[in-house]
Amino acid sequence: MAGRHAILVSTLALISAGCGGGAASSPTPTTPSSTSSSTVWRGIVIAEEHRCSPYTPEDYSYSQSVEDDIIARLGGIYSPYTAECFGSKALTDIEHMVARSEAHDSGLCAADDGIRSSFGRDLDNLTLASPSVNRYQKGAKDATDWLPTNNRCWFAATIVKVRLKYGLTIDSLEAAALEEVLTNCTSLELERPACASGT
Repeated sequence: MAGRHAILVSTLALISAGCGGGAASSPTPTTPSSTSSSTVWRGIVIAEEHRCSPYTPEDYSYSQSVEDDIIARLGGIYSPYTAECFGSKALTDIEHMVARSEAHDSGLCAADDGIRSSFGRDLDNLTLASPSVNRYQKGAKDATDWLPTNNRCWFAATIVKVRLKYGLTIDSLEAAALEEVLTNCTSLELERPACASGT
């Protein structure tokens, strides 16, 4: 993995130099670690994960009915991660792209119940995945340890969007992994499989 190591070193050097390449309109993270001296990548504060309060999944609960909204947004019952089409939503899992525990340890441990609840049901961060991918491959992993087979650019861009939206921090390894993906992207749009409506 020498090539990946070289990219990691190069990316972290750019981050340390303040050359994250983020858009000027990106909102400023609002976590306690966001200060003028913080190192920033694409508008997101670089910081180690920190569990400042106990993590409880129920704080980030969502209604199963949100799955219909996810399907409407995707345009079909499929997983963007694998382009796998499903005959029924009963065959899929609702998947948080930024895992709830990851968000908790990246700043929401200090947030109020309303923000945590909003995060849990936010369609910007929800997609569909097969149970085997959601439960046994991705789980609560971040981009350092897991990336989808398909739609990597869309996935990476979504992670950035969601972290900015909630003022979440990001650790340096995940920032490097996402930068490696985004640097090679020609489009950040979701690529839909043939089973999606209208394709």
